[in-house]
Amino acid sequence: MAIVKMSKFTLFAFESQKEALLDSLHRFENVQFVNLQERAEEHLQSLVKDSENEKISYLEGEQAKVKFALELLLKYTEKEGTIKSLVKGKSILNYEELESLAKKSNYKENYEKLKEKDNELLQMKNEKSKINSEIEVLAPWISLDATFKELRALKSSTFLMGSLPKAFKATFREKLEREIPYSYLEVISEVKGEIYVILLTHKDYENAAKEILKLHSFNAINLKYDGIPSQLVQAFNERLEEISKDEERINAEIKQDCKYLEDFKIVYEYLSNKHIKASACRNFLKTDSVIAIEGWVPTEFSEHLENTIKSITKEDLYLEMEEATSEHEDVPILLKNNALVEPFELITSMYSLPKYSEIDPTPLLTPFYMAFFGMMLADIGYGIVLFIASALALKKFNLDEGQRRFVKFFFWLSIPTAVAGFIYGSFFGDLIKFKSLLNPAEDLMTILVISVVMGAIHIYFGLGVRGYMLIRDGKPMDAIYDVLTWYCALTGAFVLLGGAKIGLSPDVINIGKWVMIVGMVGLVLTQGRQNKSIGAKLGAGLYGLYGISSYIGDLVSYSRLMAIGLAGGFIAAAFNMLIRMIPSPFNIIFGVFIFVFAQIFNLLLSALGAFVHSARLQYVEYFSKFYEGGGKAFKVFKSRNQYIYVKKEKQI
Repeated sequence: MAIVKMSKFTLFAFESQKEALLDSLHRFENVQFVNLQERAEEHLQSLVKDSENEKISYLEGEQAKVKFALELLLKYTEKEGTIKSLVKGKSILNYEELESLAKKSNYKENYEKLKEKDNELLQMKNEKSKINSEIEVLAPWISLDATFKELRALKSSTFLMGSLPKAFKATFREKLEREIPYSYLEVISEVKGEIYVILLTHKDYENAAKEILKLHSFNAINLKYDGIPSQLVQAFNERLEEISKDEERINAEIKQDCKYLEDFKIVYEYLSNKHIKASACRNFLKTDSVIAIEGWVPTEFSEHLENTIKSITKEDLYLEMEEATSEHEDVPILLKNNALVEPFELITSMYSLPKYSEIDPTPLLTPFYMAFFGMMLADIGYGIVLFIASALALKKFNLDEGQRRFVKFFFWLSIPTAVAGFIYGSFFGDLIKFKSLLNPAEDLMTILVISVVMGAIHIYFGLGVRGYMLIRDGKPMDAIYDVLTWYCALTGAFVLLGGAKIGLSPDVINIGKWVMIVGMVGLVLTQGRQNKSIGAKLGAGLYGLYGISSYIGDLVSYSRLMAIGLAGGFIAAAFNMLIRMIPSPFNIIFGVFIFVFAQIFNLLLSALGAFVHSARLQYVEYFSKFYEGGGKAFKVFKSRNQYIYVKKEKQI
């Protein structure tokens, strides 16, 4: 249960063996490459940068085609329910099966057919949009029974058509009839406060008519059609029906093409693997005939790595292995823990992975996180629900590695939740009442004291871990200055301030006082030891002693263990009380549904609060005592498993 030991390997092999080497290392799934192209060591100056840019560009183009086909087919695929999709999971293949199926695929031809059909649909969509716009333009003129061609063919008269505000209708007609003796006005339609009109007038009065139209905000409309509007609209609608039928036909054909969906997923995963291998070359250096590769491998797999490489290169290679030490700053971090602790690596990684010189804090935070989460959710019923739901998910669902780890996280947290619920006497609030060890309604101070004591243990343990790390690193005096002095100051202060309340004798309290004084004096004398002048040392020491106030704040933070835990229980009880207030028989009919909804809501809300605040107590109050973090994750050279889960090769 620790940070996995790493070894750095340096490999020189023939460039002609590169592709086979990359394929084997990709299947090996335990290597991270070092970017030699960013290094400036003198012994590398004679080498040039390796690249596969042309191949990468080609693969990205092919991936784009397959991605297009996948996205198109997924739109036509019947959506599976969440539960069904989790049960089914991703298809599982090994590398040989994936490569064999991908090479047999006819994906290029299928892509071209799908692309052609998609283009047809796009053209039809554009045509429909254009036709609908034309129909919208013609809509106000539907009742016109003459053709536009005939109206434009008039020789002695001028034909004008357009719209003007409905409010001007009466004044416009009166002025037109009064001033233009040879004219004909017809109102074709009224739409949204506008009237659409056609005006025929003798050419001698054309300018006068246009002036009157201008005064009444006339908006001239020039339509480039020849036929009768109603017939034109009918023809457009008939064309829309034809397009819809063609769309239905093509959509049906694409739906039938969904049988190629799995094939495209396999090809995408295969191309993705080839892209990963080609992109890896950007880490390498080379000469005309030799390739230089450097990377990291877990030390436990170093021998297997050597055998894997030699199976390709035979004896034509130079391979050097060097086990990493705490002085190496660029060592990638990989954590390895037992089945109980492993899911809680989620909490560590959310904060920051440890440096290679540190210790993995996951085993050290796991018991505290479980206890804190349990105290904040604290309900037997919620614990049972979490246990059953997570157990069923692990048993029935085909989950990937990350999903399984997340489900296991809540599987283990269900146990302290139920235990804390038994202590508090909570089963879906007060659904079932039984004698408990603590009564939240009456024992508030007791629960608060327990929360603070849990916090003190948490903080003391964190200081102890810091002391261990200092001793491990050969700094025993620093462990005395930075840990033992705080133990004395804090413990003595607790005994002095609270000893009488818990029944300690005056002699013990007096001893506590002197222990506190010794600790505080030690803090003043040692916390500024890095400074040169005596004044600076004392000033820094006094400031270090002021840090005792932060410990008081830390202890107060643990009161959330009580507050959040009781809040969830009281909310659950409040829901139950509301259900009991519903008059019979409606409480039986609707009570069950309200109960299920309300309790699930409270479970999710309380679990979220417990998750966040338990993590906060680790990050702020606990990690600040011994943990720095800042490590970079071990980025494995492997398949991405986006659509297909590619089985890892068994390690010998």
